[in-house]
Amino acid sequence: MDLKNYIKNFIPIITDIRLWLFVFFVIRLETINIPPLDEHAWRQCITLGVAKNYLEVDATFYEPKTVICDSREGILAQEFPILNYLIFILWKIFGLHNWIFRLLVLTVSTAGLFYYYHLIKRLFNHNVSQAATIVFSVSVAFMYARKAMPDVFAISLCIIAIEFGYRYLESKKIKDLLIFIVLLTLGLLSKMPAAVVIPLGLHLIQWQWVHRRINMIIFLSGSFAVCCMATWYYIWVPWAVEKYQFPLFYPTSFSEGYQQLLAMRIDLQHRFYPIALTSTLSFIGFVIGLVAAIYRKEIKLLSIFCLSILVLIFFMLKTGGTFAGHVYYIIPFVPAMSMVAGYGISLTEKYPLVFYLLLISLSTEAIIKHKPDFFVHERERKYLRLAKITDKFVPNDHRILVNEGNGQPRMMYFANRRGWTVDDRMKDTAWVNSESMVGLKYLLIDKIKCKDSIPYPTLYDDSDWRLYKVVK
Repeated sequence: MDLKNYIKNFIPIITDIRLWLFVFFVIRLETINIPPLDEHAWRQCITLGVAKNYLEVDATFYEPKTVICDSREGILAQEFPILNYLIFILWKIFGLHNWIFRLLVLTVSTAGLFYYYHLIKRLFNHNVSQAATIVFSVSVAFMYARKAMPDVFAISLCIIAIEFGYRYLESKKIKDLLIFIVLLTLGLLSKMPAAVVIPLGLHLIQWQWVHRRINMIIFLSGSFAVCCMATWYYIWVPWAVEKYQFPLFYPTSFSEGYQQLLAMRIDLQHRFYPIALTSTLSFIGFVIGLVAAIYRKEIKLLSIFCLSILVLIFFMLKTGGTFAGHVYYIIPFVPAMSMVAGYGISLTEKYPLVFYLLLISLSTEAIIKHKPDFFVHERERKYLRLAKITDKFVPNDHRILVNEGNGQPRMMYFANRRGWTVDDRMKDTAWVNSESMVGLKYLLIDKIKCKDSIPYPTLYDDSDWRLYKVVK
């Protein structure tokens, strides 16, 4: 078979988005059972700590409990805990394995990509959709789609919901409408910045008077989801913070947020490039796509993109330095950037060989950059010994203190206990003795952070960890 016929036979296979998504899914199954010591262990241990407390302490859904709770119950004013609770249910069925939470998020995110493809295809065409979906697949979302974090999970639910919103317009089936309402509500509740993807549903509203009834149904359905989100984040969360004193979010005023973003403008710039799309080729496609869309007056694409920017700016100003300082905060904007990049890459569609070589090249480039996150660094492996230490010396219901830092959950999560996280306050014996009156029983010390001896009986000591028993 000559090269021309080979390419002719190969192209129908490579045009099927299911093949690409399957390959990306399989690639991410490597080391799927690694513990949450990959990038952003802090946020993963917060999520998993709540899931573990559902499993081991109290399964009350509306009382998500953190592991860094000192002597109190530790009810955390966090996102709507649907992801935490799903992990808890699966742990209860299959056992407490790391592959469970990773496979859960990866499966939902892959479904989100599949529906994203259909969503972009209905708005534009197959080539734009395929390119956009592949760019989105290998973006920063590639590695965050296998972490115990709600970000990719939430936007995937919203994307699936929006596609079913369009399907409802076509079918008028109540099933499609219910899927739209339920998934959009759960997506927005799971992570409020997931609202950045809502402009993908801009054309659910049709401006002809004859469509006023269906428009009202769509508008009320979307408004219900937004109202649920607002109720949780603007009523329940402030109430929970005031009552339980365990906040997870630290929103700023618009002016404070602006000043923080200005002070961290280099970090802010890095969120958009190189972090968001990961691949340099993808970003070049994005720039070309944006310029071409403006030149060609692609109103549909530009209106969706500009609306996404407006929603993103709102969240950027409300989160300030948190947005600029955390890689994953850009994820909700990636679908819009991928759409523009897909449009730019699709300009080569007259040359299929060039088109698919570009897609293969940008995918390879991005995956190589993501690859180090698939493995736990040697220096982090010491945390895997913590549970064995505490299981030997610390009863399950006894609370401990760890010294990884205020609000740092990693040591506590891997020690499989609850209690206090401090910087160096364990050196204040008067304070430790007073806390022992309300439940503090043991001090688990990372010797890198504290080499000094503390005047309590030593139960365990090695090159990394030292465990003390607090005597009243």
